[in-house]
Amino acid sequence: MLGVIVVLLVALTVYTRRAVDRFARAESGRASLIYAAAQQLAPGVNVRAIDLERTLARLDYLEVQGDPGDPGQYRRSRDAWEIHLRERRGSVALEPAHRVKLELRGERIASIQANGAPVVREELEGEVLTSAGDEAGDEHRPVRLADVPSSLVDAVIAMEDNRFYEHSGLDVRGLLRALWVNTREGRVAQGGSTITQQLVKNRLLSAERTVSRKINEAWLALVLEWSYPKETLLEAYLDEVYLGQRGPLAIRGMGAASRAYFDKEAHELTLSESALLAGMIRAPNTYSPALDPLRAKERRDLALARMLELGKISPEELESARSEPVRAGHIRSSGQLAPYFSDHVRRQLEATLGALAPGAGRAARIYTTLDVPLQRFAEAAVVRGLERIERDYPRLRREPAGERLQAALVALDVATGEVLALVGGRDYRTTQFNRVTLAHRQPGSAFKPFVFLAALTDDSTMEPFTLASFVEDEPITLEVGSKSWSPRNHHDLYEGRVTLRRALEGSLNAATVRVAENVGLFAVVRTARRLGITSELAEVPAMALGAFEVSPLELARAYLPFANGGRRLDETIVVRAAYDEAGTALTIGHAAAEPVISTAAAYLMTSVLSGVVDRGTAASVRAAGLSADVAGKTGTTNEGRDAWFVGYSSQLLALVWVGFDGGTPHGLSASQVAVPIWTDFMKQAVDAYPTPDFDIPEGIASMQVDLTNGYAANRYCPATHAEYFLAGTEPPPCREHTSSMDRAFDHAIDTWDRLRHWLQR
Repeated sequence: MLGVIVVLLVALTVYTRRAVDRFARAESGRASLIYAAAQQLAPGVNVRAIDLERTLARLDYLEVQGDPGDPGQYRRSRDAWEIHLRERRGSVALEPAHRVKLELRGERIASIQANGAPVVREELEGEVLTSAGDEAGDEHRPVRLADVPSSLVDAVIAMEDNRFYEHSGLDVRGLLRALWVNTREGRVAQGGSTITQQLVKNRLLSAERTVSRKINEAWLALVLEWSYPKETLLEAYLDEVYLGQRGPLAIRGMGAASRAYFDKEAHELTLSESALLAGMIRAPNTYSPALDPLRAKERRDLALARMLELGKISPEELESARSEPVRAGHIRSSGQLAPYFSDHVRRQLEATLGALAPGAGRAARIYTTLDVPLQRFAEAAVVRGLERIERDYPRLRREPAGERLQAALVALDVATGEVLALVGGRDYRTTQFNRVTLAHRQPGSAFKPFVFLAALTDDSTMEPFTLASFVEDEPITLEVGSKSWSPRNHHDLYEGRVTLRRALEGSLNAATVRVAENVGLFAVVRTARRLGITSELAEVPAMALGAFEVSPLELARAYLPFANGGRRLDETIVVRAAYDEAGTALTIGHAAAEPVISTAAAYLMTSVLSGVVDRGTAASVRAAGLSADVAGKTGTTNEGRDAWFVGYSSQLLALVWVGFDGGTPHGLSASQVAVPIWTDFMKQAVDAYPTPDFDIPEGIASMQVDLTNGYAANRYCPATHAEYFLAGTEPPPCREHTSSMDRAFDHAIDTWDRLRHWLQR
């Protein structure tokens, strides 16, 4: 008997230890917060476009009429904002609390002062995105006990466990009371589980109704109460409790619920809203205001009545809260921002921070690269763009939701390669598949810039090319193995003899294939690899037209050297810094930058890709009103299966892809579907963060060129235009459009000029 008792005690100890360890790992994952990048405040930033007011509200800053003397307060007037910033952890060091004044010119920041001294820029705290321990399939926005209103805490305790601060995990009085009430009612009218027991069930056990599970639940609740303070358990409960559905996604925690049902942060909840959420806990899909407003109101009023019984509110507060209407209708918004981005961050954490991966047992603070305004612009542009396409082309509307037309958008910082915004699909509720990072599709004509870059820069080419060089845009047939292959231009329209600039601006397939054949397919592959294309490429003619698959993120990264002066970044960064619970910085990999083309060659490509926007296949960018200095390239695959646009300013690069997941052709060009989404996003972005024009670097020569022959134009050439060249590759003077008399006259003028200069010396 003694041996049996010892074995049972050992088994119980091992079981308990493992359960507590599982709880601790889950707690460390929940406590590991993922933050967006700090909101940048600099001259030129549009405070209306970045929605500074709502940003401060989400960060729980209080607007005051007088002097903002305490951290967390701000005051604004027509021409200035005064913000008392809290102490915060920056990406490098701890920043103390201090006062900032933003002087405005219209809606834009004109100058900034910190503690009375001029500064170049300031930044707010980063917003919490999610927890590192979250999984795909949940709507979750982390909350801390200190950040929720006392009315919410009081309402939850009143409805779920009014003796929470008095018991040690089990409430015997509560169990007996629930047993009596349920026996009298003849049904389960009241539960006897404490908040700690509910937390144990949600985190460690299943929902099955068995005696053994209830015993486990009771024992582990006692153990957790011995192991953790009440505040930690209550915070975990408020952060994880199930509160309904948003489509197939579960709404977890008060942070997500306050956004989903009321479109506000948890700290902004009113007494009435707090009572409504607390009342929903017992049966969220029964008492949801989105499904049954009347029943939700009855449950809210019951919660308010219990709060009055416990002395948590006054009769006046009760009546005031009861008078508030219950909001009905559909669930308003997602409980989390940038869910595709957050999923990608977690995968990166697992790959680079094994000791900090969710469930590893250590809490951490993860500071990411996400720019919140840009993310909101991206999400809105994708939704508006897809709705417009389906409205204009009803044949593309699909049911069910999983088969609808999709889009992806990613925005990168040109200088650092950091991911500033990421939208992996039209609706995270429908599918959590991240098309930016996981999908592989043919880029079509979006691959052509690598062909032309090879022609302009590869030293091994048989024939040197410039943007003024000519190529034939006529039907062509090539033998590929034992088969013939004939690339076709859009609508079978061919332009004859064209310059390289025109061939790329007009995305002419036949001309591009001829350029690739002249340069050599091996040179095209080598150039694409040098800029960052890692997916499979074969030396076949169709490769020049983007016939091989790439991921959107891979293609966006490969365009960065065009925008940043020729530097390739070996990876795109989503995490800037990470700290453990002790404040120790954790090792985070940073993208290595390697020069792969000259700054002059990069600008040469930017100049021709600017032409794509000004007068080529993406001319609708200008027609839509975007006047900023931008460049980019469209891409459309056969029958319109995939539509792309990759475009950039001097500071921001964005890629848009549109298509069906299954590869069904939509039959539309990139200019019809991808370019409008990109333009919508970019217009918002440059309104919020003005971007300078592209600089012309050293090593670039500019001259007027004769359009008929590609030579340097003279005064007699009939048609000319300005063209850029790599220094040393300029064409010789045009001799075609001068007569012997003209040349003699020009020679006489040159002789006189030289004589005059000699006499002046």
